[in-house]
Amino acid sequence: MPIRKLLAYAAIYILWGGSFLAIREIVGVTPPFVAAGFRFLIAGLILVLYSHMRGGVVYARKALLGASALGFIMFTCMYAGLFWGEIHVPSGIAAVISAIIPVWIFIGELVILRTQRTNLLTAAGVLLGFAGVLVLTLQSPTSETHTSLLAVLAMIAGTLCWAGGTLWSRKLSLPKPQTANAGWQMAIGGALLLLLSAAAGEWHRTPPLHVLLQPRIVISMTYLIFAASILAFTAYVWLLTHEPTTRVASYAYVNPVIALFAGAALAGERLSAVQVAGVLLVLAGVFATLRGKQSASPTQEAVLKSS
Repeated sequence: MPIRKLLAYAAIYILWGGSFLAIREIVGVTPPFVAAGFRFLIAGLILVLYSHMRGGVVYARKALLGASALGFIMFTCMYAGLFWGEIHVPSGIAAVISAIIPVWIFIGELVILRTQRTNLLTAAGVLLGFAGVLVLTLQSPTSETHTSLLAVLAMIAGTLCWAGGTLWSRKLSLPKPQTANAGWQMAIGGALLLLLSAAAGEWHRTPPLHVLLQPRIVISMTYLIFAASILAFTAYVWLLTHEPTTRVASYAYVNPVIALFAGAALAGERLSAVQVAGVLLVLAGVFATLRGKQSASPTQEAVLKSS
């Protein structure tokens, strides 16, 4: 495989996988909606500026409205749940919950859009995914790292919003090129997250500047903006034009593994036996769904999540 493809896969595997621990570091100090809003507003504006510098940007009023709506659904709603949830949930578990998005997308394609067919493998994948999420939601309260039920439910709701936005995006007129489209969505989503943070009274609880400028906070936010939001996303878009979509979608079950290792090695996160069982069920479900989807509809292009 050419070195450029290897580097692109490394970006979406490692950089997205590591983003969950970076989020956990930040929300340990900074209110979650402020942190999420700042991340996506800055990343979005950089992508929009980059797109204009390259030229060929096409904006239409209808396209901007569509991208703004997706920004609310896919960035404000998804990441409000994720950032808030990671206050209470280990970063590895958050990554596993986010990995269920391809399963929701497949169900939407099957039931709502009717563009997919089911087979034994996809049916098994959906059932395994549901079982894994259920185990993580109803995990033993005596586990070493207690997971908040409400936080898990908030993150699951966020994944449903992302999947719904992904399906809706196929019917919308959106800005071009894709970097401008994503940048606009991120910027709108980030701005709305900052408004949400003001409504929630987070600005009064934001720590002073010298606390925010701690090296680990600055490094984590820089990582989220440039590595996870810009570099990894650009690699993802490039891979979609050069590799089979189902192969690119492998990030969905690699990211949680990276996140679990990072959480254990760098943050001392430990999972109970029940949580490990839930993780394995979710990963098996996502893998089976993607493989079965490829068999049921080999030419169908799946639009999946970025972290």
